[in-house]
Formats: sequence, C-alpha cells, structure tokens
Amino acid sequence: MFYRDEVNRMNPNRHEGMIYSSNLCTEIMQNMSPTRVIQEIISGDQIVITKQAGDFVVCNLSSINLGRAVLAEEGTLERLIDVEVRMLDNVIDLNELPVPQATITNKKYRSIGLGTFGWHHLLAIKNIAWDSAEAEEFADELYEKINFLTIQASAKLAKEKGAYKIFKGSDWNTGEYFSRRNYTSDKWQELASDVAENGIRNAYLVAVAPNMSTAQIAGSTASIDPIYSAFYYEEKKDYRRPVIAPDLSLSTYPYYEKGAYKLDQFASVRQNGRRQRHVDQSLSFNFYVPSGIKASKLLELHLTAWREGLKTTYYVRSNDIDVEECEWCSS
Repeated sequence: MFYRDEVNRMNPNRHEGMIYSSNLCTEIMQNMSPTRVIQEIISGDQIVITKQAGDFVVCNLSSINLGRAVLAEEGTLERLIDVEVRMLDNVIDLNELPVPQATITNKKYRSIGLGTFGWHHLLAIKNIAWDSAEAEEFADELYEKINFLTIQASAKLAKEKGAYKIFKGSDWNTGEYFSRRNYTSDKWQELASDVAENGIRNAYLVAVAPNMSTAQIAGSTASIDPIYSAFYYEEKKDYRRPVIAPDLSLSTYPYYEKGAYKLDQFASVRQNGRRQRHVDQSLSFNFYVPSGIKASKLLELHLTAWREGLKTTYYVRSNDIDVEECEWCSS
C-alpha cells in the first residue's frame, strides 16, 4: 500500500516536485518526474534529440545493527551514524550508474537511505514485549535519536562540502520539516537553525528497508519485523536450514515466544506510527495475519495504518497457525 496523500504532505522537497510511488520494497519516497523531449533537430542524415532529464530515483542504502549498536558503549551510535552518512554520501560520487537520468538525479538530490535492522533482537535483549506500550515509547525515543544524529551528520557535511542543489525553498530550508514533526526542544531548534543557515547535504535521509539477508548474515532479526519464531527451518528449493532467534536464552525466549503471526498487528501499527514521524521517507512494514482473516479486519488494519500516519505498508503475509504446547516448556 502507498498512501500518496500522507507521503506528499510530509515530503520535505515538495517545492521541487511530487512523489508518485515507492520502490518495490516500499521504503524509498523521493520526487520523480518523466524525461521530456525538448527538441529534435535534423542534422544531415541524423536526428539530434535534446531531452530534459526527469528525476529517476536511486537507492543508496545502509542499515544500523540495532542489536549491537544501541547496547554498545556510550557514544557508539553517534560515531556510527556520522561515519555512515559520510559513507553513503561518498557512494553518490563513486558509483557509476548505467542510466543517465539517475546519475543527474543522484547528484541533484544526493539522497540516502539510512535504515536499521534487529528491532526485535533489541527488544528481546532489553526484555521488552513486542506488543507493549513500552515498545511503542522506545521506538519513538530511539528513532528520534537516530533521526537527529542523521540530520546532524548531513548538516555537518553541508558545511564541509555544500548543500544539495535544490536545498533553497525546501522544508529543511524553511524549518517546516521540524515544525511539522513537532520537534520543539532546544536541541532540535538549534539543529533547525543550523540547517537553515548552512544547509543540509542530502535531500532525503532515512529509510528502513526490509534487509532480511543482511540481518541474517549479521546474526540479527530483519528490519523492524518480528521474527517468525524462536526456532524454525528456512526452506528453499535446494536446502533446509535451521534459524534460531539471536541471543536466544532463558531470559530472551519469552520475548520471542509468540512469533510474528501471534503478535497483535494493531500494536505493530501503533509502534510504526510512532517510528514513522522520525523517518522522512518510509518503513518497509509487513502485516502477519492468519489465512482466515476477515476482509473487514484486514481493511481495519490498513485504515488504522493510514490514520497512524504510516506512508506505506509492504506485504500482507498469511499463515495457518496451529497452536501447540510450548516445546521449550514441555521439555
């Protein structure tokens, strides 16, 4: 689902265009426009065509391992995000793209997508239940911090290398980005003034991608999704391998026990509504529902997502659930 109204209401670069769709994974929200033919000139036996390049969106992505970074020594997140934003900005200059419009757009907006994985992993380590009010508060608090540090790092780069080309007139420039998200504390007001005066390096900053494979390689949980189960087998055409919840122990098991399909999906919506405020692009957010779900309940989930300020939802994943005795307990 793609809620174009909310996407464009919160688009910090409304002054320069419109967002018509997301990418397939539903986390990238950036201006886009068609390439237009300006003129065709006949030169001998050749036709020379001049075009106005449209905005072709590019994904420059990297994700923070929350299960490690948040619980590391004090200051880790600050150092990590500062390096990560610089790295992503460098990618824009170092990458060679095969589509010329994408190259032009990349240099014009310098958009990046700093994301996260390991949210369920982090909750389990901190002994916070997924569908609790505490999880919602923690999501709000943590992603506000991530967003602040990301904006701060991009503003620092702007002082060093210059702001993105169309910064003037953007919500970053006018301060509307901060007021629309109710960032009113002294530190936010100070950052807003800094950005207005010196600019920001990247037009778009934060996007939470699905990153299942990356998370598994890193020994964590995917994106902002709940884990399927504390223990399960991943089955593909040519192999079957066991998957165990990260840092599984007597203390963390109760926080993995339910699994994705038994968790309150409305709690997930509320949690992501709190998180979305701090993400200028979007979240790759899945619903996990039983295959027999009523259409009215599914509609209610989608409408609740829109009312909570979400810009997109990703897959609706369904599964038959057989409630069995807890194997861990029975053993």
